[in-house]
Amino acid sequence: MARILVIADTHLRMAGALSPGLLRLISGSDCVVHCGDFVSRTVVDELRRLSRHFVGVYGNADPDDVRSMLPAETTFSFGGKKIAVIHPYWGGDGYGLEEELTIRYPRADVILFGHTHEPCNLTMNGTLLLNPGQAYASFMVPASVGILTINEDGVSAEILNVD
Repeated sequence: MARILVIADTHLRMAGALSPGLLRLISGSDCVVHCGDFVSRTVVDELRRLSRHFVGVYGNADPDDVRSMLPAETTFSFGGKKIAVIHPYWGGDGYGLEEELTIRYPRADVILFGHTHEPCNLTMNGTLLLNPGQAYASFMVPASVGILTINEDGVSAEILNVD
């Protein structure tokens, strides 16, 4: 069984600002995927250091030094599943973003995305789409993450509030 922690939209300037709950989840995961908007290179560096396996893409709020380290989108295989990762800066509520992503990645088993700050866990056209929401707490919105589990039965996802 593989357990992937999915985070997005940390919007942190310093790596030391990662919450204790998020740090615990990182240490218990086989892979950490960040779907963009780190906002700081130090956060990328810290996640790489803490993770057994790290995958990340840059987002629209990321500075040039983060953009030079990471791709805008990527695909990778983990536990026999093809996983796409993107920060679709053009999407939002009512835009039909999820359907557009399934068209963009027709061979993906899972599509992980950020940007909207809205958690999403749904299956569309046979593809699991997961947006973990925002990885920081703000006024009346808790920090949230996604947990992707891959085992002999397939792939499943859940969204958890952190701290």
